[in-house]
Amino acid sequence: MSLSRIQSVDIFRLLAIVAVISIHTTPFDIGQNSDYSYDWKIGFFINQVARFAVPFFFVISGYFWGMKIRQGGNPIAYSLKSANRILSLLLFWCVIYLVPFDEISSSFSELGLIGPIKHTYWHINSLLQDPFTLIFQGTRVHLWFLISLVISILISSLFLYKQWVNWLILFSIMLYIFGIFAKSYVDTPVGINIEFNTRNGPFFGTILFVAGYYISGLKPNKKWFLYGFLIFFVGTIMHFAEITILFKLYGTQLQQDYVFGTLLMGVGVAIISLSNHPLLQSKLLASLGKLTLGVYASHFIFVELLKNVDKRYNSIAWEIGYVFIVLILSILLTILLSKFKLTRRFVV
Repeated sequence: MSLSRIQSVDIFRLLAIVAVISIHTTPFDIGQNSDYSYDWKIGFFINQVARFAVPFFFVISGYFWGMKIRQGGNPIAYSLKSANRILSLLLFWCVIYLVPFDEISSSFSELGLIGPIKHTYWHINSLLQDPFTLIFQGTRVHLWFLISLVISILISSLFLYKQWVNWLILFSIMLYIFGIFAKSYVDTPVGINIEFNTRNGPFFGTILFVAGYYISGLKPNKKWFLYGFLIFFVGTIMHFAEITILFKLYGTQLQQDYVFGTLLMGVGVAIISLSNHPLLQSKLLASLGKLTLGVYASHFIFVELLKNVDKRYNSIAWEIGYVFIVLILSILLTILLSKFKLTRRFVV
């Protein structure tokens, strides 16, 4: 099978990045309300359904990595090349995010021209107070995905180089279970308190990446549209059932990154996207989906720059508009950076 782009995958990349932006812009202020109002419930539902997005990115990354390996690519050599590219991109954006964009406007008004420099210095000092998190998360919270992706690639390549496919599957399952027990299930009798956010590192990304690799050995067809939807549906029901039970029985907060059902949500959407179903064809949306890497990396700039505006407005138009304003500005920045040879590799 050719590694040419699949239009439906690019469309779902766009859908997934909209979901990621909705998580970070928190429509209807779900993180600031505890009265479970109607607005809060809408925001909560959007936030949790959107949790399919990053798992989807892991699975699709594993799928195309697996296709390359199955076509004769050396697992170690290709993985090191991929990891090097991702790490260079990560370093670039880590430097960019040393600037605390959410403090820019206030820093000018409070401290004048020297304000942004001082706030950047304070931000760097703050990051250095927790070097362990800095290593696994980067200088902004969303960059954890890139670090986790590199770790997933390296782990998978090592096991495949040794031809330990079954051990890779078992190891990735164990990582996921441990990650769940140490995060969303930490308040339960099987919980493990390690005082580390297991969203970072290898715990959740590896099994999703390996799932993508496994799927790359199958032959997609249009029936995958239905199969993927059923898997996503089951995963979504499981996700909401788990967080509800955890909340009611153990007082765990409702908003969670990963539970067991989240894995199926990501896998299901990936399978839908790989079906290349006639209903999933749009050159315009697919062309925007190709910009996802740059949009993912850059969108937090605009989330933070518009944060003060978000605090002043809470209309339905703004709550929805905030998501798409960030999306459009991120797309425009990605297109701009892609025009220059020096910055193109950091966005596409």
